[in-house]
Amino acid sequence: MAAGVLRTVPLAGELTASLISRVAARYGLPTAGVLRLWTCRNSPARHDSGGARADAEVALNGAGRHVLAELCRVEPEVLAHALPAFTMDDPKICTGREAGVAQARWRAAGTVAVRPRSAAGCAPRGAPGQALRAVRYLPGWHRVCQRHGRRLLDADADQPLEHLDLRLLPEVAAAQRRWPSAARRAVRAGVEPEQAFMLAHAVVARWWEQALYWEQEEIWPRRLHHLAGGNAGSRLAWWRIVGRDAAIFPEVVAVAQALLEPAMAEVAWQASGGMKPRVRGADDPLSLAG
Repeated sequence: MAAGVLRTVPLAGELTASLISRVAARYGLPTAGVLRLWTCRNSPARHDSGGARADAEVALNGAGRHVLAELCRVEPEVLAHALPAFTMDDPKICTGREAGVAQARWRAAGTVAVRPRSAAGCAPRGAPGQALRAVRYLPGWHRVCQRHGRRLLDADADQPLEHLDLRLLPEVAAAQRRWPSAARRAVRAGVEPEQAFMLAHAVVARWWEQALYWEQEEIWPRRLHHLAGGNAGSRLAWWRIVGRDAAIFPEVVAVAQALLEPAMAEVAWQASGGMKPRVRGADDPLSLAG
Protein backbone atom coordinates (compact mmCIF):
# COMPACT_ATOMS: atom_id res chain seq x y z
CA MET A 1 0.00 0.00 0.00
CA ALA A 2 1.33 3.45 -0.90
CA ALA A 3 0.94 6.56 1.22
CA GLY A 4 -2.58 6.90 2.53
CA VAL A 5 -5.32 8.57 0.54
CA LEU A 6 -7.85 8.75 3.39
CA ARG A 7 -7.11 10.72 6.53
CA THR A 8 -7.61 8.79 9.77
CA VAL A 9 -7.36 10.91 12.91
CA PRO A 10 -6.20 9.18 16.11
CA LEU A 11 -8.30 9.30 19.26
CA ALA A 12 -6.80 10.68 22.45
CA GLY A 13 -5.24 7.79 24.36
CA GLU A 14 -5.78 5.26 21.58
CA LEU A 15 -3.62 2.16 21.25
CA THR A 16 -1.37 2.28 18.19
CA ALA A 17 -2.64 -1.18 17.26
CA SER A 18 -6.21 0.11 17.44
CA LEU A 19 -5.44 2.98 15.06
CA ILE A 20 -3.88 0.55 12.57
CA SER A 21 -7.04 -1.57 12.70
CA ARG A 22 -9.22 1.47 12.09
CA VAL A 23 -7.06 2.51 9.13
CA ALA A 24 -7.48 -0.97 7.67
CA ALA A 25 -11.25 -0.78 8.15
CA ARG A 26 -11.40 2.57 6.33
CA TYR A 27 -9.76 0.99 3.29
CA GLY A 28 -11.89 -2.12 3.53
CA LEU A 29 -8.85 -4.28 4.21
CA PRO A 30 -8.12 -6.88 6.90
CA THR A 31 -5.85 -5.62 9.66
CA ALA A 32 -3.38 -8.42 8.91
CA GLY A 33 -2.96 -7.09 5.39
CA VAL A 34 -2.06 -3.59 6.57
CA LEU A 35 0.31 -4.95 9.22
CA ARG A 36 2.45 -6.35 6.39
CA LEU A 37 3.72 -2.81 5.90
CA TRP A 38 5.91 -3.43 8.94
CA THR A 39 8.37 -6.24 9.56
CA CYS A 40 7.22 -8.04 12.69
CA ARG A 41 8.84 -11.14 14.15
CA ASN A 42 6.56 -11.86 17.10
CA SER A 43 2.83 -12.38 17.61
CA PRO A 44 0.25 -10.63 19.77
CA ALA A 45 -0.50 -12.19 23.14
CA ARG A 46 -3.60 -14.34 23.48
CA HIS A 47 -5.80 -15.27 26.42
CA ASP A 48 -5.47 -18.69 28.04
CA SER A 49 -8.74 -19.53 26.32
CA GLY A 50 -7.05 -18.95 22.96
CA GLY A 51 -8.84 -15.75 22.02
CA ALA A 52 -6.99 -12.68 20.86
CA ARG A 53 -6.37 -10.02 23.49
CA ALA A 54 -8.06 -6.71 22.69
CA ASP A 55 -5.29 -4.91 24.57
CA ALA A 56 -2.53 -6.13 22.25
CA GLU A 57 -0.31 -3.14 21.49
CA VAL A 58 2.46 -2.52 18.98
CA ALA A 59 5.69 -0.59 19.31
CA LEU A 60 7.11 0.93 16.13
CA ASN A 61 10.64 2.01 15.33
CA GLY A 62 11.40 5.37 13.71
CA ALA A 63 10.89 4.13 10.17
CA GLY A 64 7.70 2.39 11.26
CA ARG A 65 6.31 5.57 12.79
CA HIS A 66 6.92 7.36 9.50
CA VAL A 67 4.93 4.68 7.66
CA LEU A 68 1.96 5.05 10.04
CA ALA A 69 2.00 8.83 9.76
CA GLU A 70 1.90 8.61 5.96
CA LEU A 71 -0.78 5.95 6.04
CA CYS A 72 -3.02 8.08 8.28
CA ARG A 73 -2.09 11.33 6.55
CA VAL A 74 -1.46 12.77 10.02
CA GLU A 75 1.68 14.54 11.20
CA PRO A 76 3.92 12.45 13.47
CA GLU A 77 3.64 15.11 16.18
CA VAL A 78 -0.13 14.62 16.26
CA LEU A 79 0.28 10.86 16.56
CA ALA A 80 2.84 11.27 19.33
CA HIS A 81 0.45 13.50 21.26
CA ALA A 82 -2.56 11.14 20.89
CA LEU A 83 -1.01 7.66 21.04
CA PRO A 84 0.69 6.76 24.36
CA ALA A 85 2.78 4.00 22.72
CA PHE A 86 3.76 5.87 19.56
CA THR A 87 7.13 7.06 20.88
CA MET A 88 7.80 3.92 22.93
CA ASP A 89 11.21 2.56 21.93
CA ASP A 90 11.87 -1.16 21.79
CA PRO A 91 15.61 -1.99 21.58
CA LYS A 92 14.88 -5.06 19.48
CA ILE A 93 13.58 -2.96 16.59
CA CYS A 94 15.10 0.47 17.20
CA THR A 95 18.77 -0.51 17.06
CA GLY A 96 20.92 -2.67 14.86
CA ARG A 97 21.41 -3.05 11.13
CA GLU A 98 17.68 -3.17 10.35
CA ALA A 99 16.75 -0.07 12.34
CA GLY A 100 16.11 1.78 9.07
CA VAL A 101 13.47 -0.77 8.02
CA ALA A 102 9.87 -0.16 9.12
CA GLN A 103 9.41 -2.58 12.01
CA ALA A 104 6.78 -3.35 14.64
CA ARG A 105 6.83 -5.45 17.76
CA TRP A 106 3.80 -6.68 19.67
CA ARG A 107 3.57 -5.69 23.31
CA ALA A 108 0.94 -5.88 26.04
CA ALA A 109 -0.78 -2.56 26.62
CA GLY A 110 0.07 -2.83 30.31
CA THR A 111 3.77 -2.41 29.49
CA VAL A 112 3.21 1.10 28.16
CA ALA A 113 4.20 3.78 30.66
CA VAL A 114 0.68 5.00 31.36
CA ARG A 115 -1.33 4.23 34.47
CA PRO A 116 -4.92 3.78 33.19
CA ARG A 117 -5.80 0.34 31.85
CA SER A 118 -7.01 -0.03 28.30
CA ALA A 119 -10.70 -0.26 27.45
CA ALA A 120 -12.44 -1.46 24.34
CA GLY A 121 -14.83 1.17 23.17
CA CYS A 122 -16.42 3.32 20.53
CA ALA A 123 -14.85 5.10 17.60
CA PRO A 124 -16.09 7.90 15.36
CA ARG A 125 -18.72 6.95 12.84
CA GLY A 126 -17.42 5.29 9.69
CA ALA A 127 -19.12 4.66 6.40
CA PRO A 128 -22.83 3.78 6.47
CA GLY A 129 -23.24 0.33 7.98
CA GLN A 130 -19.61 0.20 9.05
CA ALA A 131 -19.06 -0.61 12.73
CA LEU A 132 -15.83 0.91 13.98
CA ARG A 133 -14.14 -0.06 17.22
CA ALA A 134 -11.33 1.56 19.13
CA VAL A 135 -9.28 0.55 22.14
CA ARG A 136 -8.00 3.38 24.31
CA TYR A 137 -6.14 3.92 27.57
CA LEU A 138 -8.95 5.24 29.77
CA PRO A 139 -9.06 5.81 33.54
CA GLY A 140 -11.90 4.41 35.62
CA TRP A 141 -13.66 7.77 35.81
CA HIS A 142 -13.87 8.14 32.03
CA ARG A 143 -15.35 4.84 30.91
CA VAL A 144 -18.89 6.00 30.04
CA CYS A 145 -19.66 6.65 26.37
CA GLN A 146 -22.36 9.30 26.66
CA ARG A 147 -23.32 8.99 22.99
CA HIS A 148 -24.11 5.29 23.14
CA GLY A 149 -25.08 4.97 26.81
CA ARG A 150 -22.39 2.38 27.55
CA ARG A 151 -19.71 1.78 30.13
CA LEU A 152 -16.54 0.40 28.58
CA LEU A 153 -14.87 -2.61 30.17
CA ASP A 154 -11.21 -3.51 30.53
CA ALA A 155 -9.83 -4.67 27.21
CA ASP A 156 -7.63 -7.30 28.86
CA ALA A 157 -10.55 -9.19 30.39
CA ASP A 158 -10.96 -12.75 29.12
CA GLN A 159 -14.73 -12.52 28.70
CA PRO A 160 -17.00 -11.70 25.76
CA LEU A 161 -18.35 -8.31 26.84
CA GLU A 162 -16.71 -5.05 25.80
CA HIS A 163 -19.27 -2.75 27.35
CA LEU A 164 -22.31 -2.60 29.64
CA ASP A 165 -25.64 -1.03 28.69
CA LEU A 166 -26.35 2.02 30.86
CA ARG A 167 -29.54 3.24 29.21
CA LEU A 168 -31.57 2.34 32.31
CA LEU A 169 -28.96 3.79 34.67
CA PRO A 170 -28.63 7.52 33.91
CA GLU A 171 -27.08 8.10 37.32
CA VAL A 172 -23.87 6.37 36.18
CA ALA A 173 -23.39 8.74 33.24
CA ALA A 174 -24.33 11.66 35.50
CA ALA A 175 -21.57 10.63 37.93
CA GLN A 176 -18.99 10.85 35.15
CA ARG A 177 -20.17 14.36 34.36
CA ARG A 178 -19.66 15.27 38.04
CA TRP A 179 -16.14 13.87 38.22
CA PRO A 180 -14.31 16.87 36.67
CA SER A 181 -15.55 19.02 39.54
CA ALA A 182 -14.11 16.53 42.05
CA ALA A 183 -10.85 16.39 40.12
CA ARG A 184 -10.51 20.16 40.20
CA ARG A 185 -11.17 20.14 43.93
CA ALA A 186 -8.47 17.50 44.37
CA VAL A 187 -5.94 19.60 42.46
CA ARG A 188 -6.77 22.65 44.59
CA ALA A 189 -6.16 20.50 47.68
CA GLY A 190 -2.77 19.38 46.38
CA VAL A 191 -3.99 15.83 45.66
CA GLU A 192 -3.61 13.83 42.47
CA PRO A 193 -7.16 13.19 41.16
CA GLU A 194 -6.22 9.57 40.49
CA GLN A 195 -5.27 9.11 44.14
CA ALA A 196 -8.60 10.48 45.32
CA PHE A 197 -10.46 8.23 42.90
CA MET A 198 -8.55 5.08 43.82
CA LEU A 199 -9.00 5.66 47.56
CA ALA A 200 -12.72 6.27 47.10
CA HIS A 201 -12.97 3.16 44.92
CA ALA A 202 -11.27 1.08 47.60
CA VAL A 203 -13.75 2.31 50.22
CA VAL A 204 -16.84 1.70 48.12
CA ALA A 205 -15.60 -1.67 46.83
CA ARG A 206 -15.36 -2.77 50.45
CA TRP A 207 -18.93 -1.68 51.02
CA TRP A 208 -19.91 -3.59 47.89
CA GLU A 209 -18.59 -6.83 49.33
CA GLN A 210 -20.43 -6.25 52.59
CA ALA A 211 -23.66 -5.23 50.84
CA LEU A 212 -24.19 -8.80 49.66
CA TYR A 213 -25.46 -9.47 53.20
CA TRP A 214 -27.46 -6.27 53.65
CA GLU A 215 -31.06 -7.42 53.37
CA GLN A 216 -32.44 -3.92 52.92
CA GLU A 217 -29.99 -2.88 50.21
CA GLU A 218 -31.93 -2.09 47.02
CA ILE A 219 -29.94 0.39 44.91
CA TRP A 220 -26.97 -1.77 43.95
CA PRO A 221 -29.00 -4.94 43.25
CA ARG A 222 -31.30 -2.90 41.00
CA ARG A 223 -28.38 -1.50 39.06
CA LEU A 224 -26.74 -4.89 38.76
CA HIS A 225 -29.87 -6.50 37.33
CA HIS A 226 -30.25 -3.63 34.84
CA LEU A 227 -26.64 -4.14 33.74
CA ALA A 228 -27.40 -7.82 33.23
CA GLY A 229 -30.26 -6.97 30.88
CA GLY A 230 -33.05 -7.18 33.44
CA ASN A 231 -32.18 -10.09 35.69
CA ALA A 232 -28.79 -11.59 36.50
CA GLY A 233 -30.48 -14.88 37.39
CA SER A 234 -28.19 -17.83 37.93
CA ARG A 235 -25.19 -15.77 36.75
CA LEU A 236 -25.42 -13.32 39.65
CA ALA A 237 -21.93 -14.17 40.93
CA TRP A 238 -20.45 -13.50 37.47
CA TRP A 239 -22.33 -10.24 37.07
CA ARG A 240 -21.21 -9.07 40.52
CA ILE A 241 -17.64 -9.21 39.21
CA VAL A 242 -18.24 -7.80 35.72
CA GLY A 243 -20.75 -5.14 36.74
CA ARG A 244 -19.28 -3.99 40.04
CA ASP A 245 -17.39 -0.91 38.89
CA ALA A 246 -20.33 0.37 36.88
CA ALA A 247 -22.83 -0.29 39.68
CA ILE A 248 -20.80 1.50 42.35
CA PHE A 249 -19.48 4.34 40.21
CA PRO A 250 -21.92 7.04 41.44
CA GLU A 251 -20.97 6.27 45.05
CA VAL A 252 -17.25 6.26 44.19
CA VAL A 253 -17.54 9.80 42.84
CA ALA A 254 -19.58 10.88 45.86
CA VAL A 255 -17.06 9.41 48.32
CA ALA A 256 -14.15 10.97 46.41
CA GLN A 257 -15.83 14.33 46.87
CA ALA A 258 -16.40 13.58 50.57
CA LEU A 259 -12.79 12.54 51.11
CA LEU A 260 -11.73 15.96 49.94
CA GLU A 261 -13.86 17.63 52.62
CA PRO A 262 -12.02 17.59 56.00
CA ALA A 263 -15.28 17.33 57.98
CA MET A 264 -16.52 14.35 56.01
CA ALA A 265 -13.34 12.39 55.35
CA GLU A 266 -13.11 10.82 58.80
CA VAL A 267 -16.78 9.78 58.71
CA ALA A 268 -16.38 8.12 55.33
CA TRP A 269 -13.33 6.16 56.40
CA GLN A 270 -14.78 5.07 59.74
CA ALA A 271 -17.88 3.78 57.95
CA SER A 272 -15.68 1.81 55.60
CA GLY A 273 -13.93 0.01 58.43
CA GLY A 274 -10.62 1.07 56.94
CA MET A 275 -7.92 3.53 57.83
CA LYS A 276 -8.55 7.24 57.68
CA PRO A 277 -6.56 9.91 55.82
CA ARG A 278 -4.15 11.82 57.99
CA VAL A 279 -4.20 15.59 58.08
CA ARG A 280 -2.13 16.96 55.21
CA GLY A 281 -0.80 20.26 54.03
CA ALA A 282 -1.54 21.81 50.66
CA ASP A 283 1.57 20.23 49.15
CA ASP A 284 1.20 16.84 50.84
CA PRO A 285 -0.23 13.99 48.73
CA LEU A 286 -3.31 12.18 49.99
CA SER A 287 -2.03 9.37 52.20
CA LEU A 288 -3.10 6.95 54.88
CA ALA A 289 -2.17 6.76 58.52
CA GLY A 290 -1.98 3.52 60.41
